[in-house]
Amino acid sequence: MRNITDEELDILLTEHMPKANKLLNQLEEERDKDITSHVFSESYKKRMKKIIKEYSRTPAQIKFAAFRKYAAAALIIFILANSFLIITVEAYRTRVFKIITTIYDTFTSIITETDDVPFNEAPEFTEPSYVPDGFEVINNINTGITRKIDYKNRERILVYKQSVLTSSELRIDTEGTEIKEIKIGNHIINYVFNKGMYNAYWFDNEYSYLITGEISFEELLKVIESVVQK
Repeated sequence: MRNITDEELDILLTEHMPKANKLLNQLEEERDKDITSHVFSESYKKRMKKIIKEYSRTPAQIKFAAFRKYAAAALIIFILANSFLIITVEAYRTRVFKIITTIYDTFTSIITETDDVPFNEAPEFTEPSYVPDGFEVINNINTGITRKIDYKNRERILVYKQSVLTSSELRIDTEGTEIKEIKIGNHIINYVFNKGMYNAYWFDNEYSYLITGEISFEELLKVIESVVQK
């Protein structure tokens, strides 16, 4: 089995945590109210205190943080793997979401808030059918909720990211500039050019899209068109 990379682990934790939390909340609501909460024994508490004390020492702090990250990832995977126990036909309802954009001095925050409808368990990810000449894929990650493709042409980068709509936040560096809009097909594309790089993002009923690249505006439009026309 292939070892998970730090980048894949970070994406797993940040992207899947909202879904895991929602599933746990649903399970909590269905739980029998008369069940008595488990009480840990004194010997168990003493053992845990000893373990925590050992890992609290300075040389082990970083390792302990890494351990907690992997433990959290394992818990999320377990919850998602068993989600069929509590997901219902409500999964077929239309997803409703809203976007909150806040402009700060150095960046712009784009927050998406979704309803409680479970998202599609088998998302249909796409990818650009056009990329500028010279760019090659150097990384391709699919977490089940996000598809991220990294391209590179010598020192220039291009990143395509498609994510299932969840409650999340996107931050874009807009210091000294502003976000503009352009309509391509039926989509309103938001884009900004700052510090030699374009950022473009948009949404449909199921996904959010983000393209970041050191490319020209004409090339950016071609990349976007190759995605939205599919």
